[in-house]
Amino acid sequence: MKISSRNTLRLILSAVLAASFLFSPLPTVFADTALASAQSAPASTLQSLAAFARTVSNGRSQQLVGIYSPNVMSFPVVQQPAGNSSFVSAKANTLTQFAIASQYGSTGILAHNTLAGGAFYNLKPGDVLSVVFGDGSIELYKINDIQMYQALDPYSPYSNFVDLSNPGVQLTSTDLFYRTYGLGNVLVLQTCLSRNGNDSWGRTFIIASPLRGNAADYYKSYGYGKVSGKINPKSLALSANY
Repeated sequence: MKISSRNTLRLILSAVLAASFLFSPLPTVFADTALASAQSAPASTLQSLAAFARTVSNGRSQQLVGIYSPNVMSFPVVQQPAGNSSFVSAKANTLTQFAIASQYGSTGILAHNTLAGGAFYNLKPGDVLSVVFGDGSIELYKINDIQMYQALDPYSPYSNFVDLSNPGVQLTSTDLFYRTYGLGNVLVLQTCLSRNGNDSWGRTFIIASPLRGNAADYYKSYGYGKVSGKINPKSLALSANY
């Protein structure tokens, strides 16, 4: 990208993208019930990947419709309304795709920490996430990094952030965008970080990279039988690699 274009982008991000980084969580009246449900759901209540793919499929091969992680989440994904980059679904157990991230080659997923985002804190490096598309096809990602930041002014769209792994480093919202969504070819799950009684105290980013290779061993370990990748909800044949 040319320097002049980058400077222009910084101005745009300061005014538009900051709102997405700083979306306020829902009123805490939802926090105890929704968050507790997301964190404590027994494995038996989570659908198998095949069943989940059938549930969320809509025939649109290019549309991301769900995120699955064994024993952690099987959540549908909704899209942001056109021109509303700060929209985050207020429905329980529902994720939102961050549209602007796609312009930089990344897949962004947003959720309130008092709702579906609470389940993000049950994920850890090394976990595999299945990204389900409308035709039932699946892309696999492996979590390789979890980043947490304090928002110095949690309710301001112009807040700077402190990297909790390196407290001496402060970042603007634009810097943070490039450090996460700007990586390209990654899946980024974003939610708020609650500290000191403030649900909007900070931000958490879970970053996962595409998996390559044979998917058979991975799926067989979770009881899905002999497979090789993408899942078609009609035939239950898996044919993508990781």
